[in-house]
Amino acid sequence: MNHLMEESFLDTMARFFRALSDPIRLKILKVIMEHGEESICQCDIIPATGRSQSTVAQHLKNLVESGILIAERRGRSIYYRISDPRVLKILDLAAEILVSRISRSIKALRF
Repeated sequence: MNHLMEESFLDTMARFFRALSDPIRLKILKVIMEHGEESICQCDIIPATGRSQSTVAQHLKNLVESGILIAERRGRSIYYRISDPRVLKILDLAAEILVSRISRSIKALRF
């Protein structure tokens, strides 16, 4: 891979991970994951996050632009789904790492 391609790839990867670095976007992904494999309407995501429509819409746009979600218009509504099931594996792995780290910290605090 030449230098320019490598930089472009790394930029794309950084954008992907930045999209996952926001608590609101993680909550949106959790709502979508809990909904199952079917697409979910933005109108159902908004109340589950406790955020305004405009805030949720902006975060959904970011997740679509980063390739994490796919948006599909159905009439006046927009439905979202996770673009690749491996995204769920990334989130599960991150959660496992954090739980392990917390567990080690708790053990270190015991007398």
